[in-house]
Amino acid sequence: MPMDALTFLSAHVPLFAGIAEEVLSPLAVAASLKKFTPGQPVLFAGMTVEALHIVATGTVHVQAKVPNKGVVRLAELSTGEVFGEASMLEASVAGATVKAGDAGAILLLIPEEPFRRLVAENEIFAARVRALIQARRSAPVAA
Repeated sequence: MPMDALTFLSAHVPLFAGIAEEVLSPLAVAASLKKFTPGQPVLFAGMTVEALHIVATGTVHVQAKVPNKGVVRLAELSTGEVFGEASMLEASVAGATVKAGDAGAILLLIPEEPFRRLVAENEIFAARVRALIQARRSAPVAA
């Protein structure tokens, strides 16, 4: 059953859980959907990130070159999970390559400006984003 972006953000994206609809509405209005075929690159390490990427359907694989290990899959993200937040907030580039999973993926993209505004205006949301960034930085790298 199709659903609108606002409903998806509030009901299926843990990062946005409990955030009032009137606060999420500008993000939903600015959002766009983008479809990726299996294995298609979404982001390359070193790219400028201009949107928060949210997995709407399918999966994506996050991978990076690790010294003495080659290319390693760091994570597989599925419906409701996000990426790109650290690069936007820290004005840096993507630290990993992200590709659509085996069945492809549809991503909801939230442009940088409304995402940054929500972080600046909502301390609860900002704390969640900082915690997510910290958790990802402390996650062990797979062998």
